[in-house]
Amino acid sequence: MFFMERYWLSSLVLVAGLFSSCLHAGIVISGTRVIYPSNEKEVTLKLENKSRVPLLVQSWIDSGDANSSPEDSDVPFTIMPPVSRIEPNKAQTLRIAATPTANQATDRETLYWINVLEVPPQSKGDKNYLSIAYRNRLKVFYRPVTLKGLSPDVIGQVSWRLQGEKLIGKNPTPYYISYASVRLIGTAKAVMAGSNGGMIAPFSEQAFQIKRSGNTAGGLPNTITASAINDYGAFVEKTYPLTR
Repeated sequence: MFFMERYWLSSLVLVAGLFSSCLHAGIVISGTRVIYPSNEKEVTLKLENKSRVPLLVQSWIDSGDANSSPEDSDVPFTIMPPVSRIEPNKAQTLRIAATPTANQATDRETLYWINVLEVPPQSKGDKNYLSIAYRNRLKVFYRPVTLKGLSPDVIGQVSWRLQGEKLIGKNPTPYYISYASVRLIGTAKAVMAGSNGGMIAPFSEQAFQIKRSGNTAGGLPNTITASAINDYGAFVEKTYPLTR
């Protein structure tokens, strides 16, 4: 019941944000993604409470369904502790372990998501007090031990082609490659494609819708500049030739 009650509260965050600028999430997560090498017994993720009040935190992993709950999420991982109370200015380390029955692909990464739901204490004296729950979702990449890391050379293997008003990125590698932005370069000004980011799965293609600005100059674009995100959350910018 904990998740279902608090998850309903999390839907109020956007509404509450329209009326108050002083609402802030208190939990800071160390990192923007989790890399799980298949030869490791467990990996860790650090949570810090930067607020002035104690926070209750629930954590679970899903396989891609953002609406899944801890009760119906069927993934080959365990998290300890699944629920914890973190005092102000204190930290909690989550221990993530793959189960012995995990049957993962050995020739490519497998993608999961870790959810971190934080709930502030409710006020007992103020009937008008609204308790807001915040949920963060981070990517978890389960990586076969034969894959050494998402290097700039790997990122550079992606090819791009223009198809109407879409850019098609082809990823021939066994890694998930995430992007902060993709820029289609023309004769003068750049236009944005996928400015909210995107991701290309291993050995697959992904379409990025072009979003042209009003002052874009004419001309045929011939290159792509893309900012990929490496294992450490840093941007790796690459320029690619564009085919048609």
